[in-house]
Amino acid sequence: MSNDSSKKKRKFGQLKKLLKFFNVGLFCAGLNFSLLYCLTTLLGFHYLASTTLSFVFINFIGFYLNKNYTFKTHKNRFLRELCKYYSVMLSSFFLNLALMYVFVDIFGVWYLHGSLTVTVIFMIYNFLLHQYWSFK
Repeated sequence: MSNDSSKKKRKFGQLKKLLKFFNVGLFCAGLNFSLLYCLTTLLGFHYLASTTLSFVFINFIGFYLNKNYTFKTHKNRFLRELCKYYSVMLSSFFLNLALMYVFVDIFGVWYLHGSLTVTVIFMIYNFLLHQYWSFK
Protein backbone atom coordinates (compact mmCIF):
# COMPACT_ATOMS: atom_id res chain seq x y z
CA MET A 1 0.00 0.00 0.00
CA SER A 2 2.88 2.36 0.72
CA ASN A 3 4.16 1.75 -2.81
CA ASP A 4 0.78 2.80 -4.27
CA SER A 5 0.82 5.90 -2.11
CA SER A 6 4.28 6.94 -3.31
CA LYS A 7 3.26 6.34 -6.94
CA LYS A 8 0.22 8.56 -6.48
CA LYS A 9 2.35 11.27 -4.88
CA ARG A 10 4.82 11.07 -7.77
CA LYS A 11 2.03 11.28 -10.35
CA PHE A 12 0.48 14.20 -8.51
CA GLY A 13 3.89 15.91 -8.37
CA GLN A 14 4.34 15.40 -12.12
CA LEU A 15 0.87 16.78 -12.81
CA LYS A 16 1.57 19.75 -10.57
CA LYS A 17 4.82 20.49 -12.47
CA LEU A 18 3.04 20.14 -15.81
CA LEU A 19 0.36 22.60 -14.67
CA LYS A 20 3.01 25.06 -13.47
CA PHE A 21 4.86 24.65 -16.78
CA PHE A 22 1.58 25.22 -18.62
CA ASN A 23 0.91 28.40 -16.59
CA VAL A 24 4.40 29.74 -17.29
CA GLY A 25 3.84 28.82 -20.93
CA LEU A 26 0.51 30.68 -21.04
CA PHE A 27 2.12 33.75 -19.54
CA CYS A 28 5.03 33.60 -21.99
CA ALA A 29 2.69 32.88 -24.91
CA GLY A 30 0.71 36.00 -24.01
CA LEU A 31 3.92 38.03 -23.97
CA ASN A 32 5.01 36.37 -27.22
CA PHE A 33 1.76 37.13 -29.04
CA SER A 34 1.82 40.73 -27.81
CA LEU A 35 5.42 41.24 -28.87
CA LEU A 36 4.86 39.43 -32.17
CA TYR A 37 1.84 41.61 -32.93
CA CYS A 38 3.65 44.83 -32.01
CA LEU A 39 6.76 44.01 -34.01
CA THR A 40 4.94 42.67 -37.08
CA THR A 41 1.75 44.70 -37.34
CA LEU A 42 2.65 47.95 -35.63
CA LEU A 43 6.35 48.24 -36.50
CA GLY A 44 6.33 46.45 -39.86
CA PHE A 45 8.89 43.72 -39.14
CA HIS A 46 8.70 40.53 -41.21
CA TYR A 47 6.92 37.85 -39.16
CA LEU A 48 10.00 35.59 -39.13
CA ALA A 49 12.20 38.43 -37.81
CA SER A 50 9.56 39.18 -35.17
CA THR A 51 9.47 35.51 -34.22
CA THR A 52 13.26 35.50 -33.82
CA LEU A 53 13.36 38.60 -31.62
CA SER A 54 10.48 37.33 -29.53
CA PHE A 55 12.20 33.96 -29.11
CA VAL A 56 15.32 35.47 -27.54
CA PHE A 57 13.49 37.82 -25.20
CA ILE A 58 10.57 35.65 -24.08
CA ASN A 59 12.63 32.49 -23.57
CA PHE A 60 14.83 34.13 -20.97
CA ILE A 61 11.70 35.03 -19.02
CA GLY A 62 10.47 31.44 -19.44
CA PHE A 63 13.80 30.08 -18.26
CA TYR A 64 13.78 32.21 -15.13
CA LEU A 65 10.18 31.31 -14.25
CA ASN A 66 10.59 27.59 -14.95
CA LYS A 67 13.86 27.40 -13.03
CA ASN A 68 12.47 29.13 -9.95
CA TYR A 69 8.76 28.26 -10.03
CA THR A 70 8.19 25.04 -11.99
CA PHE A 71 11.30 22.95 -11.38
CA LYS A 72 12.80 24.82 -8.37
CA THR A 73 16.43 23.99 -9.08
CA HIS A 74 19.56 25.14 -7.27
CA LYS A 75 21.09 28.47 -8.20
CA ASN A 76 24.61 27.06 -8.54
CA ARG A 77 23.54 25.35 -11.80
CA PHE A 78 22.37 28.55 -13.49
CA LEU A 79 24.74 28.63 -16.47
CA ARG A 80 24.52 24.89 -17.14
CA GLU A 81 20.73 24.97 -17.00
CA LEU A 82 20.55 28.11 -19.12
CA CYS A 83 22.66 26.48 -21.86
CA LYS A 84 20.54 23.33 -21.79
CA TYR A 85 17.32 25.35 -21.72
CA TYR A 86 18.33 27.38 -24.75
CA SER A 87 19.46 24.20 -26.54
CA VAL A 88 15.99 22.72 -26.13
CA MET A 89 14.33 25.98 -27.05
CA LEU A 90 16.64 26.42 -30.06
CA SER A 91 15.54 23.04 -31.41
CA SER A 92 11.94 24.14 -30.88
CA PHE A 93 12.70 27.47 -32.48
CA PHE A 94 13.97 26.01 -35.74
CA LEU A 95 10.99 23.68 -35.91
CA ASN A 96 8.80 26.68 -35.01
CA LEU A 97 10.19 28.71 -37.92
CA ALA A 98 9.68 25.83 -40.31
CA LEU A 99 6.10 25.26 -39.17
CA MET A 100 5.36 29.01 -39.21
CA TYR A 101 6.56 29.12 -42.81
CA VAL A 102 4.38 26.13 -43.74
CA PHE A 103 1.29 27.52 -42.00
CA VAL A 104 1.65 31.12 -43.19
CA ASP A 105 3.29 30.96 -46.63
CA ILE A 106 2.05 27.59 -47.85
CA PHE A 107 -1.38 27.21 -46.20
CA GLY A 108 -2.18 30.93 -45.87
CA VAL A 109 -2.90 30.81 -42.13
CA TRP A 110 -2.79 34.18 -40.33
CA TYR A 111 0.59 34.46 -38.56
CA LEU A 112 -0.93 34.71 -35.05
CA HIS A 113 -3.07 31.60 -35.59
CA GLY A 114 0.01 29.80 -36.89
CA SER A 115 1.98 30.85 -33.83
CA LEU A 116 -0.76 29.63 -31.49
CA THR A 117 -0.86 26.23 -33.21
CA VAL A 118 2.93 25.87 -33.03
CA THR A 119 2.91 26.83 -29.34
CA VAL A 120 0.44 24.08 -28.50
CA ILE A 121 2.40 21.50 -30.50
CA PHE A 122 5.65 22.17 -28.68
CA MET A 123 4.35 22.45 -25.11
CA ILE A 124 4.69 18.75 -24.28
CA TYR A 125 7.93 18.38 -26.24
CA ASN A 126 9.50 21.25 -24.30
CA PHE A 127 8.17 20.11 -20.93
CA LEU A 128 9.61 16.62 -21.26
CA LEU A 129 13.02 17.80 -22.42
CA HIS A 130 13.24 20.45 -19.72
CA GLN A 131 12.16 18.12 -16.96
CA TYR A 132 14.40 15.22 -17.91
CA TRP A 133 17.40 17.12 -19.26
CA SER A 134 17.55 20.90 -18.80
CA PHE A 135 16.67 20.99 -15.11
CA LYS A 136 17.87 17.49 -14.15
